[in-house]
Formats: sequence, C-alpha cells, structure tokens
Amino acid sequence: MTLSLMLGVTLVTTVASFALGVWAGVRRGAVDRLVQLLGVVGYALPGFLVTLVIVLLFAVRLNWVSAIGYTAFGDSPSGWLSTIALPVVSLSLASVAGVSQQVRGAVIDTLRQDYVRTLRARGLPPHRIVLRHVLRNASAPALSVLGMQFVGLLGGAVLVEQIFGLPGIGSMTVTYTTRGDIPVIMALVMLTVVGVVLVNLLVDLLIGWLNPKARTA
Repeated sequence: MTLSLMLGVTLVTTVASFALGVWAGVRRGAVDRLVQLLGVVGYALPGFLVTLVIVLLFAVRLNWVSAIGYTAFGDSPSGWLSTIALPVVSLSLASVAGVSQQVRGAVIDTLRQDYVRTLRARGLPPHRIVLRHVLRNASAPALSVLGMQFVGLLGGAVLVEQIFGLPGIGSMTVTYTTRGDIPVIMALVMLTVVGVVLVNLLVDLLIGWLNPKARTA
C-alpha cells in the first residue's frame, strides 16, 4: 500500500509541479503571482489540517470517494482509485507547492541564457524552445528537491495512513511502536532507509542523464 501511495504522490507531484512551474515561468504576470500564492499557501497550511478538510469536503459532504479503508487494485480498479485518491492528493499538495516554485525559478533562469536567445533569433517556435531545451535544463534542480522531499513524504504517510485507515509501513510503524516490538521496528526502519537510498540514487542518475556536466561533479 505504501508503495502505491508513494508512486501516486510522485506522479501527481511531478506532473502538477512541472505544469504549474513552467506555466508561471513562461507566462509572467497574473499567472506567475497566482502560482506563487498557491505555493505560499501550500507551504503554510499544516498537513493534518489540509487532510481533514479534504476528507470533510470530498468524502463526507460530496461523497465522491471513500473516507476510510483500502481496496486492492486486483479486486476493483475503480475501488482502488476511490480509496487512494484522497491520500495522494493530501500528500501531494505541500510537495507541489515547493517543487513548482523550484521549477518556476529554474525556467526563468534558463530563459535568460544566451543559447535561448540564440534559438529565438533562429526563429524556433516558443513551445519547441521550452519543451526541448528549457525544460530539460530546468528539470535537474526540481529533481533534487523531489529526492529530498521523499523522506518527508514517508513521514507524512504515517499520518495519512492513520487518518484514512490504510495498511502500510506508516500504520505498521505506529502499531509495532506502541507494542514495543523492536525487531519489527528495526526491519521497518531498514526498509525505509533502503527506499530513501534507492530514490536518491535514481535522482542522481536522472540528473546525470539530463545534465552531462553533473556526471563529473
């Protein structure tokens, strides 16, 4: 369960952050200020408060999705999506707020580079410049932030799994900590450490692929 939760959060965070960040970096003005405001609000609001508000709105009042419990993907794909949607959204908000600001800053900085002005002088369409050249160079800093936020996401998973009644590493950690089961706690900690190391290794490999200069750093 925790793996599917982390994958969902990573996917939502990546897509939303890059979309908002590139949009704000390219189209300065009202859009830029709106994205910055959303970033500040997303950072300022406590995670548990956001989670409770989301549950009250979408699960209790609107009754769009389930508020508690978990359905395996093999049993019912639609049921799985219903039970995983709110936890993914509640965990993604703060990450999107931070990563989108990083993408925005990197896009603005990249657009000021000499090679971008050269590409514009050659007559390349703006969307091609952004998608093929600017986005690739602006992705490395954002990936670094994503890797650093993975530890925070694991910590947030403990709270989210408890609120939504989901089985996973977070709920298991709370259960076995209250029981004082040291061997199981050590195993969960080691599993978490291995996950963090693998994620950071993957991030370093992606940064090296996007920016060849980083391979010799």
